[in-house]
Amino acid sequence: MKYAFFQGCNIPVRIEQYATATTAVLAMFDIELVELRDFTCCGYPVRNVNEKAYILPSARNLAIAEKENLDIAVICNCCFASLMKAKNQLANDRQLLEEINLILTKEGLTYSGNVQVKHYLAVLHEDVGIEKLSSKFKYMVKDLDIAVIQGCHVLRPREITKFDNSFVPQITDALVSATGAKNLDWRGQLECCGAALAGINEDLSHDLLNEKISGAKEAGAGFITPICAYCHLQFDTTQLHIVENSKDVMPVLLYPQLLGLCLGFTEKELGIEMNSTINIEHLNELKEKLVSPEELTKKKKRKKKVKESA
Repeated sequence: MKYAFFQGCNIPVRIEQYATATTAVLAMFDIELVELRDFTCCGYPVRNVNEKAYILPSARNLAIAEKENLDIAVICNCCFASLMKAKNQLANDRQLLEEINLILTKEGLTYSGNVQVKHYLAVLHEDVGIEKLSSKFKYMVKDLDIAVIQGCHVLRPREITKFDNSFVPQITDALVSATGAKNLDWRGQLECCGAALAGINEDLSHDLLNEKISGAKEAGAGFITPICAYCHLQFDTTQLHIVENSKDVMPVLLYPQLLGLCLGFTEKELGIEMNSTINIEHLNELKEKLVSPEELTKKKKRKKKVKESA
């Protein structure tokens, strides 16, 4: 199976390890992510400036994938929302579709609506599936509590993104649980991380970030796992500038990195050392928590027996 791999602007430049880990993990299940060099910005930066200028770049990207006869797998939440927004608008506004296609013809492109867009988590959950995913595990993790922050744009507006339940998301929880880790219920997990206000209102941006850090710590998280690229930059870069004591920094672990460890990839292959908040102690902690699936299953059975006999 092949997908056109849409990384957006931030990930190739600032979070390369997100793409590296995702590509490695999906390749284990014969899913190839094809990089199309003609892909450009999704248009998100002008979303609130000019609607047509916002839709056009995503429509162009959709047309490029359509020309290659490939559906799109997206790793950036903002890009996912932009591409889904464009698909929705163009499907329901004939005049806009004609105007956009008139512009696209200058590059020999046309968009007819025949390309599908999937978030990479949906690819894992739907195309691979939990059972097949688990069958490839060399390890699982024991006693690892993480705080997943979904990000705003993958869940909302749900009539556009059509990804999971925006109030009680279950896809990411299922994917995390498959590894043996516990996806904690914590204060702020479905709220904005503050990245959208960076450069506009730094104080408020930092306040929102601090709220999330506090919420994750209060819940007992050992690591925070951002799904959104902007959330990652907040927790893995901005956090280092606002936390006074380095010992108080909440380490960041991306989901494909956690999944990759369970599949037998090394931390180097997954780019874990590229996460700014990860140090050697965190790496050692992760390695210590890796156990065989059989060992974790036995441990769960023992716990169940203890509960039943209590």
